[in-house]
Parts: sequence; C-alpha cells; structure tokens
Amino acid sequence: MLDQKKIGVRIQDIRKQQYLTVEHLAEMASISPEFLRAIEAGQKGMSLNTLSNLAVVLHVSTDYLLFGSSSEEKYILLVQTLQSCSEQRIHDIALLIKQILELQP
Repeated sequence: MLDQKKIGVRIQDIRKQQYLTVEHLAEMASISPEFLRAIEAGQKGMSLNTLSNLAVVLHVSTDYLLFGSSSEEKYILLVQTLQSCSEQRIHDIALLIKQILELQP
C-alpha cells in the first residue's frame, strides 16, 4: 500500500530544495495550490497524470515520489546542479567527465 503521507513529504522536500512555492509548483503541474497542499499533507491522493506532471516538473522519477528511491536517485543532485548551467557549460562539463572516465583503467 502506498503511503500518501510519505509521498507528500517527498514532494514537499523536493519543492523546497528547488526553492519553489506551493503556488508556483501547482501552476507548473496544472493543479490548484489547495490540492497540492493536501497532497503534501498526505490528505489526498492524485491521479497518474498529476503524479507524472509533478515528477516532470520536479525532475525526479515517479518511482522516487511513490517509493522514495529509484535507479535515477543517484543522478538527482547532478541534474539539479546542471539545470542552472548554460548549454555551453553543460557541453564543457560533459567533455570533462568523458576525459576523466577515459583516464580510469
């Protein structure tokens, strides 16, 4: 059984980490702020469409929102960091990572 309270806490934690207000996240996910508050408080569940919208907007997997872990979990910090970078900066970082990986046996 899914724990609505834990799902809500995960959504709220990620929202706060990304410095998003309830109003802004709700608007981006096409839901009302009141509904988002109820989700974050674990008082209401959500449709698959809403779950998917929240995951896309928050840049996490639906698995992470539902269960607290996913195969992508280890990439969340990297993705969040790269979101603030320009395309050129991302390209430079990718080249640097490739060079580092080529050095390892």
